[in-house]
Amino acid sequence: MKRISYAILILLVLQSCAQENESQPNIIVIFADDAGYADFSLNGNKQIQTPNIDAIATNGVKFMNAYVSGPVCSPSRAGLLTGRYQQRFGHEYNIGGNFTNTDPDSIGLAVGEKTIADYLKNDGYRTALIGKWHLGEKPQFHPNQRGFDEFFGMLKGSSAYTSGKAKNIERNGVPVEAMSLPYLTDAFGDEAVNFIESKGEKPFFLFLSFNAPHTPMHARDDYLAEARGQFETESRAINAAMTRSLDENVGKVMQALREQGLEENTLVIFTNDNGGAMPYNASDNSPFSGTKGTFLEGGIHIPFVAQWPGKIEKGSSYNAPIITLDILPTVLSAAGGQVPNNLDGVDFMPYLGQSSNVPHEELFWRLGHHGAVRKGDWKLIWFDDMPPRLHNLSSDIAEQIDLSREEPELTQAMLESYHQWESELIRPVWRTDTIWKAHSRKRYDQSFVNSLSRN
Repeated sequence: MKRISYAILILLVLQSCAQENESQPNIIVIFADDAGYADFSLNGNKQIQTPNIDAIATNGVKFMNAYVSGPVCSPSRAGLLTGRYQQRFGHEYNIGGNFTNTDPDSIGLAVGEKTIADYLKNDGYRTALIGKWHLGEKPQFHPNQRGFDEFFGMLKGSSAYTSGKAKNIERNGVPVEAMSLPYLTDAFGDEAVNFIESKGEKPFFLFLSFNAPHTPMHARDDYLAEARGQFETESRAINAAMTRSLDENVGKVMQALREQGLEENTLVIFTNDNGGAMPYNASDNSPFSGTKGTFLEGGIHIPFVAQWPGKIEKGSSYNAPIITLDILPTVLSAAGGQVPNNLDGVDFMPYLGQSSNVPHEELFWRLGHHGAVRKGDWKLIWFDDMPPRLHNLSSDIAEQIDLSREEPELTQAMLESYHQWESELIRPVWRTDTIWKAHSRKRYDQSFVNSLSRN
C-alpha cells in the first residue's frame, strides 16, 4: 500500500509541475541597438519598412511613451536586466572607455545584482542570451555566470557584421570561427530560431540582443544595392539596409514561434536600448530633439511594442509613461514568479486597457553631469553647471521651449524631487573620459544636431 501511495504522490507532483510549465509563457525580449525612433514604419517611416516589427504592435500593444533608463548602451542594459535604476549599484557610465583608476575587475554588472535570467531560471525556465552583452568582460560578469544557460554573441559593445569579419563572437566562452558565420544579424536570428526549435520540457526565456544598427556601418551587399538611390546619402542607405536585416530576423523568430505552435503562449517584447546615434549611424529621432547620450526625448524615448495573444488586446496603444525597468517585473509576474520588493520597475500588464492609474508618478535619469525627471506631461533636465530646462511634452514634444522661468515653483519642486532621488544613489563605480560631457552638451542644441549630416 505504501508503494502505491508513494507512486500516486509522485504522479500528482509530476502532473502539478507539468501543469505549471504549461501555464508559464515563453518569453522573448528583443533589443535593437542605437536605432532612431523614426527608423521604423510603425512610427511613420515611409522609406524604411519594418513589417515584422510592426506586426508585433498590430497583434498587441504599442507603448506611446516608453523610455530607457540610460541614454547609452551599457547602463541601459544594466537597468533592463535588473529592473532597478542602474545608478543604485554604480553602473552609471558606459563600458568601453574607462579613464579612472577603478579596479578593472569591478567594471561590469555588479555581481550582487540578480538578473532577469537569474529569476526566471529559478522559476523553471531555460534561458538564453543571443547577441550583444556589453556588461563586463571579466569571468565573473560572463552571461553564463549571470543566469543564462546559453550564450551566443559578443561580450563587447560592437562588432563587424560582414561575413568572415566578426572575430569576437563566442558560444558559452568558446570562440566561434569568423569564417563560419554569415552576416552577423542573420547569425543572431538563425541562432534564435535554433533555440526556439530545440524544444524542452521547460518554458524558455530568450534575450535576443541585436547590435544592429549600431556602428560599424556594414550592410548586406544585396540589401544595400536595393537601398541605394532611395536615400540622400550612402550612410542612410546602409542604415536602411541594416534595419531591413534587423526586421527580417525578427520575422524569422516570429515565424519559428508559429511553426512550433508556440506563439499563443509566448510574450514577445521589442524595444531599443537608447536613442539613435545620429550622425554616426545615420539614424533619425524625429519628431524628437537630441540624440543618444542626451536626456532629450531623442536620447531616451524609444519604440516599444509587445504581444501576448489572449492577454494583450490586439492593435491597442498605451499612453502613460513606462520604462524598460518594467520589463523584469512584468515578465516575472507573467511567469508566476515572486517579484522582489527592491525593484524600480513595475508590472505594466494590469495598467493596459485602463487610464485611471499609471505605472509611474515620476521617472528619473542621471548620467554624471546631467539628468532628468518626468512627472506627468512635465520634464525637467538638470545640468551640473547651468540652469535646468523645463518642458511640457504635451505641447512641445521637440523640447524647444524652456518654461523654467515661467514656472519657477514647478521647476523648484521637480528639482527637489530629482535631488531626493539622487540622494538614494551611490557613487559611480567607474567614470568615462570627460570628453563625453562636451560631446553630449552640444547635442542639447538642436540647431547643432540639425547641422550634422547623415553621412
